[in-house]
Amino acid sequence: MQIQSSKFCLVFTSKVQKKLDTLSSSDRKQYDKAFKCFAEQGAAYRSLRTHRYRCKYGDIWSSSASMAKRFYWRYIDKQSIEIVHIDSH
Repeated sequence: MQIQSSKFCLVFTSKVQKKLDTLSSSDRKQYDKAFKCFAEQGAAYRSLRTHRYRCKYGDIWSSSASMAKRFYWRYIDKQSIEIVHIDSH
């Protein structure tokens, strides 16, 4: 799946897409809302509560879809972002 907007293009790994497809409609709705906001506003949007993790192979970022749901991503280029993992806690 790909979400395009004026600011960022979101690309989902196949693993993330499979996980999204198995979610309940209410959970999926929360992620979809966060992805739309993220694509339009970027990581600096406050309600997404974005954090950076420095890793050996490059930075991985996490943002909130809700109080308990997070998604992890990395920059592909200046306007493309790959969503690499979703989870809840």
